[in-house]
Amino acid sequence: MFKIVIVDDDRQMQAIIRDKIKEKTDAFRDAKIQIFSSAEAFLAEAKQEEHGEEGDLFFVDIELGDGITGLEFGRILRKKYPNRGLVFLTSHKEFAMESYEIEADQYILKEQMDKRLPGILEKLMYRLGAERNQYRMLRNEDGEQKIYFREMICIHKRKMGKYAEFETFQGTFRERISLDRLLEELDSKEFFLADRSNIINLRNVQSIRDNVICLEEGHTLELNQYRIEAAKKRIEAYWRERIWNEQPTS
Repeated sequence: MFKIVIVDDDRQMQAIIRDKIKEKTDAFRDAKIQIFSSAEAFLAEAKQEEHGEEGDLFFVDIELGDGITGLEFGRILRKKYPNRGLVFLTSHKEFAMESYEIEADQYILKEQMDKRLPGILEKLMYRLGAERNQYRMLRNEDGEQKIYFREMICIHKRKMGKYAEFETFQGTFRERISLDRLLEELDSKEFFLADRSNIINLRNVQSIRDNVICLEEGHTLELNQYRIEAAKKRIEAYWRERIWNEQPTS
């Protein structure tokens, strides 16, 4: 089930956004739309959901009323539910820059919804729908859990160790498998074997400082000069391709 979440405190606007989305999602049999009048209402509901099922694509009104603002909610989503789709809706152009600083996928003026929303929605649904099928069942001390590729930050294996250790947004998980075999099974351009002991998820690279790769959640990987140059080229190529593929829809 692909879940689209609308968060807007105006009931009339909720209906307009829902109808615009429904026009497009009728072609996707498993799409479900949920509507909330506040960020707080969504967060309370999300606590009851199984991990990974809280929502796939969020349409958030920047100018929410009392309580958590739309921009604050966007920051919460990026931290608590990383790599989900996020589209901001607003009546005011001045919020555009701040919305992109939160790394929203798109920013739509409500007056332009008829023109821009259908194309943006279709592009994000195809991308995020594919990602929902990309996961591994991994174990930690709490048992087995579904971990999506997008939530994996890096994977490493200690010298002579039997287990690959997955550092994720949900904590650390282990699996008894070689990194070479794991890389084959992941079969994704987003994963890169940085050296014999470490795989990084290129999507979750934040920066490179000298010979250190900085990843989400404070994880870092130090490489020798030869390895860091190879990693830089791969990271740059990945982000060039991703930016090209995800250019804003006019």
